[in-house]
Amino acid sequence: MCLTRGLLVRFYGSLDFSLRSLLHFRSQSALGYPFDKVLVEEPWRTYEALVRLVGRHNAEVLLGMLYRWLNENGCSMDPETLRKYLTTREVWG
Repeated sequence: MCLTRGLLVRFYGSLDFSLRSLLHFRSQSALGYPFDKVLVEEPWRTYEALVRLVGRHNAEVLLGMLYRWLNENGCSMDPETLRKYLTTREVWG
């Protein structure tokens, strides 16, 4: 598995400040903690959290951005596998 919590955090850090701020403050409001905590402590909840914070369409846009970023940074996987990692606890061991 090339997808790690560290890569998720690096992707999050690569987003524009305005998008990171939006995710951070919506996460604080809806979940009670910052979005990067989801990435580090519960990466299998990433997609669910994105849907809750920005809606399904925008979550899909962010998923596409993550997919392209991962492939450009040496972690090649298909979109279906990526979705599995962001929704299934068991794949994280």
